[in-house]
Amino acid sequence: MITFFKKSFIIGIVLCTFSCDSFIEKQPIDQLSQNTFFTDVATTRTAVIGVYRSLTSSFSYGQAFIVIPEFAAGHMAHISSFPEYVEYQNFNIRIDNPWSLNIWTASYSTINAANNIIFFAPQIEGYGAMNDLQNLVREARFLRALSYFNLVRAWGAVPLILTPTSRETTSGDLRVARNPVEEVYAAIISDLTQALDLPLTSSGSGKGRATGMAARALLSKVHLYAGNWNVAASLAEEVIANNTYTLIGDFSAIWLMENSQESIFELQFDQQTPNSFVQNANPGSRQEFFANEAALAIFEENDVRRDFTIRRAADNTGREQLYVGKYRSFNPPGQNVPILRLGEVFLIHAEASAKAASSVSAASLASLNAVRERAGLDPVESAGSVEAFTRLVQEEKRREMMFEFETWFDFTRTGLASTILGVPSTQKYLFPIPQLELDLNRNLLQNPGY
Repeated sequence: MITFFKKSFIIGIVLCTFSCDSFIEKQPIDQLSQNTFFTDVATTRTAVIGVYRSLTSSFSYGQAFIVIPEFAAGHMAHISSFPEYVEYQNFNIRIDNPWSLNIWTASYSTINAANNIIFFAPQIEGYGAMNDLQNLVREARFLRALSYFNLVRAWGAVPLILTPTSRETTSGDLRVARNPVEEVYAAIISDLTQALDLPLTSSGSGKGRATGMAARALLSKVHLYAGNWNVAASLAEEVIANNTYTLIGDFSAIWLMENSQESIFELQFDQQTPNSFVQNANPGSRQEFFANEAALAIFEENDVRRDFTIRRAADNTGREQLYVGKYRSFNPPGQNVPILRLGEVFLIHAEASAKAASSVSAASLASLNAVRERAGLDPVESAGSVEAFTRLVQEEKRREMMFEFETWFDFTRTGLASTILGVPSTQKYLFPIPQLELDLNRNLLQNPGY
């Protein structure tokens, strides 16, 4: 794992102080003055590592952002069928559901930590001539973009806060309205466009830091969601063409080894930064989360991904259970979480290139079949209409990326949430704004249908 994480947890947490409405009851940025903290590359690097560290929280990629989208996609089960999880599976989420609030607040915590870096680091003397310092700001922009991308996919229009809170910030200053989806996407694209100038690639635990190729991969995905097919396809092609990344022949190796050749951006966990989800989802550990029995039917019999993705093992009583196979390194619970990997980029390219050309080209089929053939499946020879091909790609992506928190968002983007998952109304494609946020901020309006 990145060495800096172990050196800078305390300051990183200080800089991850909450920023938006539900955070106004909390301590502002502790007792640390932001403008005096950012004095050089070392202090800024410490702050950047704090932003990465915030993503490992159990309210973020450390558990919640794995669990909630997977419940919504019908892939996961809970040992006690707690309502706060089942509500996502039943598309009947209460406005006071704690996990909506947890993900919302954790995301804005990360955003505020990034805002501090983006605002204060350029004020350091000599910034314009210090490429290392500029790259740290670019990393902060990448992480802010990732957080806003998750927010806009889950809630639609959200408050777009691009400046940090301070000790002088008042409650009234923070009570902002929701920005239109188009404005949020424009801010995400702006941040990632600046992050393209980061060093292109890294290796080993360096994959836990943003790079130019990670920015391209995420920007390709963002443009796919925004409907900019040509740009999405072009960026995906650039990532695929980079010789640093390859599809690993053994699908299981993506998770059984850290920072594989397929990984583009991978969140780093270790004994000092334990992965809460793997602690709660494995035999021999705290058995709270399981794979849903219905998830097995999504795979073809000869799909090599099935028996690794959905793991059969005996629980503490000796009874066979279905576990989430991709996250099985629980002793110690230090398993990394791949956020961006090449398999997904191939599938982004397959869909985006077909939509850009309004036809299913050989290149589109080749990208889809690269993933299928690695899974031991026959290639798709033809796919008919672009709409039919999009569905094929999405179904393949569901199998490829089960338990990687993407299916729900892809299906709501394409409308397959209604036809495949049975979501009763498109209003349920978005999560409800947490009630606590509405209570604190009268300028926020609830999503329709809640």
